[in-house]
Amino acid sequence: MVQYKGIWNATGKNSGMKTDMSIFAGDMKTGNELRDFVIAQGIGPETISPDKGTHSGAINAVNPDFKMPQVWKTSIAVDYQIPVSFPFTATVEAIFNKTLNAVCISDWSTKDVGGFARLNGADNRALYQDFQHVDATTGKLLPNAYVLDNTSKGYGWSFNATLNAQPAEWVSLMAAYTHTVSKELTGMPGSDASSAFTYIPCVQGPNFVGLHNSQYVTPDRIVASATLHDKSGNHYSFIYETWRGGNNTSYILSSDANGDGYAYDAVYVPTDAQAGYYTADGKLNGGTEFRFASKDDMDRFMDFVHNNDYLSDRQGDYAEAYSHYSPWVHRIDFGYKHDFKLDLGKTKHTLQLSFDIKNVLNLFSSSWGVSKVANLDYSTEPSGGVQYSKIMKLEGIDAQGYGVYSTPKSINGNTDNWKPYHTLGQCWYASVGVKYFFN
Repeated sequence: MVQYKGIWNATGKNSGMKTDMSIFAGDMKTGNELRDFVIAQGIGPETISPDKGTHSGAINAVNPDFKMPQVWKTSIAVDYQIPVSFPFTATVEAIFNKTLNAVCISDWSTKDVGGFARLNGADNRALYQDFQHVDATTGKLLPNAYVLDNTSKGYGWSFNATLNAQPAEWVSLMAAYTHTVSKELTGMPGSDASSAFTYIPCVQGPNFVGLHNSQYVTPDRIVASATLHDKSGNHYSFIYETWRGGNNTSYILSSDANGDGYAYDAVYVPTDAQAGYYTADGKLNGGTEFRFASKDDMDRFMDFVHNNDYLSDRQGDYAEAYSHYSPWVHRIDFGYKHDFKLDLGKTKHTLQLSFDIKNVLNLFSSSWGVSKVANLDYSTEPSGGVQYSKIMKLEGIDAQGYGVYSTPKSINGNTDNWKPYHTLGQCWYASVGVKYFFN
């Protein structure tokens, strides 16, 4: 009912409390022993009764009408045998999903933005002021009140087309393409109520998030394979796979532009005609609907936009959450198998040795077959491991009520949008296996 966190160390550094560490000698503290220890350290109450206790930093509740997630799914598939002299089939599959009850979260301590003031100009987001409810008796701000609830917003669909052919006994061929769309209100990207509520880029605040692309959706994938057999028990397989997405990024401001207490505000991408800038003597040049702090800020940012396929398409609108898909990845896998056969009476025995190499291209270049993630060299990555590209900052509001923006010095027309994702899973690797078949 009440949660506490304490950090103790011998130095008092790294947000810790300087402590004689001998108090932790012995077995792990559990149950009442741990409770008494926390009370003795002065970070926890002796009781949580209304008259003597204390509330935690936030209230977490569940709507009494909460329902477990439900999805309506409709699917259809067609197989067609192509009339040729060898086995050749075409398969088409389609799946449509509609959210009936998905999980979402809201903060009941936050007022509706309908009555808030807004920025002037193209970026007219609401400005939060005195947005939290106040206790009428004490005059103090009430804690955040996170409520787990349901939403019916959200849908998705996928389409797959597959060809399978065996033009000769010694060769099998396959090729497939899959396209996927997934829209959701929230993927609950956090480890507790606060982070799950917070980590969604938006414009009007996390209570008013609209439908957006799912964070890890892979919109396009192509797979092709060829398997060769010979009469000596050898099998050779080659698999080519390419896809885009899966490490999608969001373009956000590096500051809490709307003042809601959460620094995950989606950027507005101005058109060339809307963009203007202030000179050193305070004069406004160029467009008036979106204002940069200097000509240098405007030129570098607009060059970055023009060199970015996603942002250039979003000019005149806000960037969407998780909607710039990571670029295409190309990989080739190779597999070899050999069968050793032995017939003993009516029983057939087969010992199969296998040798597989995954991501063969990576053998020849460390950059081949490697997926990419957003280039955050000009930005920072918040906790939670989510890719956010912080490309702009609200420096202030001018006398006419327009936002004035800057951009990091490393942002320009030559800035790479993506960089290789250097993890062990991106490297080539090989495996050797043995299988035994009988009967």
